[in-house]
Amino acid sequence: MLSTQSLRTPLFSLSALTVIAMTPPLNAQEITVTPAPEVSALMAVCTPIDAQGPAIRDHMMERGWTSVPSEDQATVIPAFSAALFWSFMPDLPPTAREANFDRLIAGVTGAVNSETSSFLSHNGEYVLLLWNGDSLSCIWAGPQTDAIDTLAVQLGGFPASDGVTTAGIQQRVEAGGREWARGMSVGRTPVDDLPAAVAGSTITDSARLDRSPL
Repeated sequence: MLSTQSLRTPLFSLSALTVIAMTPPLNAQEITVTPAPEVSALMAVCTPIDAQGPAIRDHMMERGWTSVPSEDQATVIPAFSAALFWSFMPDLPPTAREANFDRLIAGVTGAVNSETSSFLSHNGEYVLLLWNGDSLSCIWAGPQTDAIDTLAVQLGGFPASDGVTTAGIQQRVEAGGREWARGMSVGRTPVDDLPAAVAGSTITDSARLDRSPL
């Protein structure tokens, strides 16, 4: 498998409840609900230790995601891979990215077409789900979005960087009588740092959550 979150519970004070009680009810037409950004929704559904790949796939498809057609993979996979170079090949220096890009694309293509994977798209965003037994990886890439900045703050913040920048956290979790490793990371790749083969791509932000038993 190609080589984790906070739950927020709103608290209402007595004064807030008083204001709510005194406010006239809104008509249905006046109520606006803003859905969670797709990357945030993905990270949330992948967080539970018992989350399973096929169920996550079905959840995302209920949100409007669809499978990437096989005929589109040759165009989509390079852009997706480029945004995640920092994660898929973390030990490579920036100067070695160009020479290894074809190798990276081949690896991601193999993962996309495995029997235990799902490659989805929605409005210019892409998700690769990989599962193997109790191990799981949820990987997202898309255009630059404030949602990634928000996730980065929860993970310690993006450091100052002249190029690719990342933030992440590693956790050890005990659940179901077992020990688990769980990690979450986000990254941003400046357009100028993308491989030449995908020059002009708007897919620069990425995130992933990985879980495996110890």
